[in-house]
Amino acid sequence: MNKKPGKNKSGISRRDSFKLSGLALGGLALGGMTGKIYGQSGGSDPTQQFTDFSSLTPFTPPETLAADQMRIWFFGTSCIPRLTQECNSIFVEVGQGSNGLPLDQFVFDCGSGVVAKYNAAKIPNARMNKVFLTHLHGDHISDLCHLYCFGPSTDRKSPFYIWGPGPSGVINPMPPPVYYNDGTAAFCANFREAMRWHTESFGFENTRYSGYKPPTRQSWGLPVNPIPVGNDDPRDGYAVVPIELPAPISTAPNIAYNNASTGVKITYFPAIHTRKGSVSYKLEWNGLSMIFSGDTKPNYDMMAQASNLGRGVDVLIHEMVMPASVWAMKNLGITDPSQVAPDIWNAALNNATAVQNSSHTPQGAFGYLLSQISPYPRLTVATHFQAEDDTVSSAKSSVNAHFPPTNVYPGNIVWAADFMVLNVSKTGIQVRQAAVSGYAFYPFPTLYGGLMPPKYHNADGSGNAFAQIDTTRAIPATDPNTGAVNYRSDGF
Repeated sequence: MNKKPGKNKSGISRRDSFKLSGLALGGLALGGMTGKIYGQSGGSDPTQQFTDFSSLTPFTPPETLAADQMRIWFFGTSCIPRLTQECNSIFVEVGQGSNGLPLDQFVFDCGSGVVAKYNAAKIPNARMNKVFLTHLHGDHISDLCHLYCFGPSTDRKSPFYIWGPGPSGVINPMPPPVYYNDGTAAFCANFREAMRWHTESFGFENTRYSGYKPPTRQSWGLPVNPIPVGNDDPRDGYAVVPIELPAPISTAPNIAYNNASTGVKITYFPAIHTRKGSVSYKLEWNGLSMIFSGDTKPNYDMMAQASNLGRGVDVLIHEMVMPASVWAMKNLGITDPSQVAPDIWNAALNNATAVQNSSHTPQGAFGYLLSQISPYPRLTVATHFQAEDDTVSSAKSSVNAHFPPTNVYPGNIVWAADFMVLNVSKTGIQVRQAAVSGYAFYPFPTLYGGLMPPKYHNADGSGNAFAQIDTTRAIPATDPNTGAVNYRSDGF
């Protein structure tokens, strides 16, 4: 472990702590009250711009990945849905296969609003079939609905695989005591049934390749057999396959995925977040490594995994939240607690503190955690954080209390925003921003083989779009009695 850097341990008042945080509270313009339009410059308003991100070199996707690189896309970087930052999701892809596409790729968490950003980055649905969930909070799973439902409508005509923790084992203390099966397998079973109307109604579309062979427990190095929930064909695009992870042991390998054909190994370890069961993930490939914390309080397992037996990791992606007092002020739209009644302030502060204490790593604890990791990660990324100039300035002040500017940090820390992209190789890490269109359609689908007839089909095997509807009251394109054209059948 590293020696802890010195810091001022003298007591400070709450008001002084606001000043030390780096927030010029009295001079802040309130976010949401300035009339800024999404996409416009924030000018000099530190609540309406994130200069570190806007100064990154842009590139336009799609872009071929080098054979020796790992690429990490950030599509959701906040726990609060914002136009600039949606909720929690990264996409990791590695290497280059014979078809010019990456060897392997993975979605980690899938929070609300992120599918539009995957779309804008021209990542097709077929490449988003493996989803690793750190836990089952709404801000980490909400866009699974769209990703699952519309995958088979494009080019993901193969099963949807979801990794995640097993049941928490927590007993509801309210009388009478109740045990809830809150693990990933139960979630997937209920999720599949909740989507039944959608999947049946789209059953006139092709949803399965004729030659697809599902992976086996051995071929993907899984901890359990990959069996779909319900009665779906295990080759179908609407099949949901849970890979429920056994409870992690701090000293065990805890392998979630170990694909010999692509060389990717993903392990998991305990996180501390709200309820027992949350996990963090480590991905290793070709001598490169990445950790995605999910949501967690600072913990010794993270210290050990990031230190990695003295080898370190290339990229540590770790959650961070602003201090409870700042979080409360932001939520209330104020710059000083005196601007609201004491009971309102205390309620907001107490709630933010409870959330922080049960679930998260505030910026000071983030700095301390990093000071205990040896060797340092080549790059640390703070995410789950509402990144703008004022909040990042505050966070840098907290981190610098543990890492003076003469130390390796803060130069090797970046704060994530949506569309930040890392290209990681053994010789360097490139940090850029993806320049995308706000008007993107789905990426052009690539089909990977012959297709089986749809569930609802005509005698010739073509899809039957009329099989599930009553057309007796539909207005026809051409009146069958008079031959008059009501509207053109080609859609124009």
